[in-house]
Order: sequence, then structure tokens, then C-alpha cells
Amino acid sequence: MMAMKKSFSLLFFLPFLLLAIIYFVIFPNEFRLQSSLAACGDSAPATAADAVAKAAPDIRVLLGVLTRADKYERRALVRLAYALQPAPARAVVHVRFVVCNLTAEEDAALVGLEIAAYGDIIVLDCTENMDNGKTYTYFSAVPRLFAGEPYDYVGKTDDDTYYRLGALADALRDKPRRDAYYGFLTPCHADPRTQYMSGMGYVVSWDVAAWVAATPELQNDLKGPEDKLFGRWLRWGGRGRNVFGAEPRMYDYLDGGMRHGPTCFRHLLQADTVAVHKLKDNLKWARTLNFFNATEGHKASPLFHVDH
Repeated sequence: MMAMKKSFSLLFFLPFLLLAIIYFVIFPNEFRLQSSLAACGDSAPATAADAVAKAAPDIRVLLGVLTRADKYERRALVRLAYALQPAPARAVVHVRFVVCNLTAEEDAALVGLEIAAYGDIIVLDCTENMDNGKTYTYFSAVPRLFAGEPYDYVGKTDDDTYYRLGALADALRDKPRRDAYYGFLTPCHADPRTQYMSGMGYVVSWDVAAWVAATPELQNDLKGPEDKLFGRWLRWGGRGRNVFGAEPRMYDYLDGGMRHGPTCFRHLLQADTVAVHKLKDNLKWARTLNFFNATEGHKASPLFHVDH
């Protein structure tokens, strides 16, 4: 009886076994072909724009946002504003917050949490200050911190400035990769020999940052308005001779509710902006982000309703 059951089972499965053998003999690469086609389909850019976005970057920029450890709310806003920007095409632009030593117990703990969550904070070995050497400490530290993977350009800005990262990368792409100094020249219409890049933000080529790091004499000239000092250092050392003023694409914020009107460095928001400065409160940030459509495109959801 058991022998009959075994024979019946073999006879039942034999046709399926024969079909499987025939299939694999005639179509031995069918599964491999299907999987390779699927992989190609997954990796192929859907549009020409996607193809450009996936192209290898041809420029690398580090943008350091000088701020204080205790400015948690501002950092959260700035981080979100940059995270929602489209990725710059063919460029790497890294935004990093720059603070001095974490001396307060709460800062050591809470900034530590930010570092663990986002990895976008540089803690310099300095005492927090505005006009007593923090800019020097930042530029002199960068070549050592990123020696293994240097950038083409190193920028410095403040936490009340909003850069449009793609516009910045495009503006720098055709500039020299050596001896470059890019930003908003101030004072307006002054003798070029006395102008310097405004603290709203400026960028130098990697070799200029390396020169700052390798020039200990600069430590004797650290007291005073740091951006003015930075321009003086470059003139003294004969560096940053490829000077590029970004006005009017970099400027201070202005809207109808402000007491002061337009000037050579302050005007209304414009479409081809590289950077907007003087965003001192959340309302100015909100209006700026609205202007550049950063607040558009929310996915529909029954969980929220937002009136603009």
C-alpha cells in the first residue's frame, strides 16, 4: 500500500518537474535578465533634470554658519530652511554650524544631542566671541579638519543669513579655484583698496583658508570687526586677489513695514538672490521662505490645515 502511494506521488509531480527542467534548459538566463532589467530601470534617471542632478559634482563648498551654542531655536529654523532646499545640481554644499567650546552644562548635553542627531555642528577650541578671533579660529581650523577631503571653497556666514545653495554653487562654478574672494563688498562705492566682504557671508578658495591656517602672524591682529580684519589680512598677505562682488544678488532684507528704505546694500527680495541678510526674527524668515516658495508643496493630509 505504501509503495502504491509513493508511486502515485511521483507520477503526480513528474509533469511539473519535467516542465521546470524544460524551462530552465530553454530559458536559462530568464530570471537573471529580468532582475538586471529591473535594476537598470530603478537606477535610470526619469528625466533630463534627474540626469543632471545625478551627475558627479564638479564643485565642493563648505558654508560655516557662525552662531552660539545656546541659540537652539534659530539653529532649528536655519537647519530646516536649508534641508528643504532642492539639492544643488552637480555640486556638494555642506552647511555646518560653528560654535566655540561648550562650557555650560546644558549646552554640552543639548548640543551633544544635536550632533548625534544631525552631525552638522563644528565645536571650535575657543571662547565664544564676536570680534575677538572666532573667524580666525574657524578658517584656520578648516584645512586641518577636512584635510582628507578638501573643499574647493570655504564660506563664512551668520545665522541671520539665508543662502540659496544652488545659486551659490552656480555663482562660484566659473570662478578661479585659487586666490578667490567672493561676497558683498562694503562700504558701497568705496575705494576698492579699502573694501572688504560684509559679514552677511563670504567665500574664499581653499588655498586662502590654508594660508590663514599657516600664517601665525595673523594672531596678532584679532581684535575688532572680524570681516574688516579678514579683508585687511588678505591685503597684507597678497591673497584673495581674485575679488568678486556679489551685489545686488547678496543684500540686506527689506520689506514695506521697515522704517528705512532701499540703499546700495538693502533692497526688496529678488528672484536671482544668492543670499539675504538681516533676517533677525521669525517673521522675516517666514516672508523670505514664502518668497522663494520654500513653504509650498506640502503633501495633502487630513492631519493639518495651514492658511497662508
